[in-house]
Amino acid sequence: MSDHIDRVLDASVKQDIWSRILLERARQDEKWGKARERNQTKRQWLTILMEEVGEVAEAILEGDDANYPVELVQVAAVCVAALEDWAAQEEREHHG
Repeated sequence: MSDHIDRVLDASVKQDIWSRILLERARQDEKWGKARERNQTKRQWLTILMEEVGEVAEAILEGDDANYPVELVQVAAVCVAALEDWAAQEEREHHG
């Protein structure tokens, strides 16, 4: 394949992945409330993240290839949510 085709395919795959993450973020906000309004501690976010990472490990250890990417998307979405909450807390701290 040409470099151009490779770049187009790479961009398409990345777009699909980011779309999945954004859809998962919307699902999380619907279920738990908006991350930027939750005001959780770093330790609380770590607990949530580690639970999700544990589900990735479970999918790997059980050979659950179908669930593996689903769990990875959830990990990525939790990281995005934690960053959203962190940014909101920083904004409140610096701009009241």
